[in-house]
Amino acid sequence: MNTAELKLDLINHIKSITDKARLKEILQQLKFQADESIYITSEEEKKAISEARYQIDNGDVLSNNSVQEEIKEWLKK
Repeated sequence: MNTAELKLDLINHIKSITDKARLKEILQQLKFQADESIYITSEEEKKAISEARYQIDNGDVLSNNSVQEEIKEWLKK
């Protein structure tokens, strides 16, 4: 599939979407991908990253499998 065909396929899929929230998500994603500005990390984000790295270094993490199992349990409720 060439670029023109991909664009047409994308346009056709977007045309069929009636959910306003989903359309907003797609638009936000497209704008994000086109944004070439440098993202500046806030102090709050830096703190969260630092905390996450500390947790990783100390083995305070969950495997993907255990997280998936927790999600399944939450969804049962």
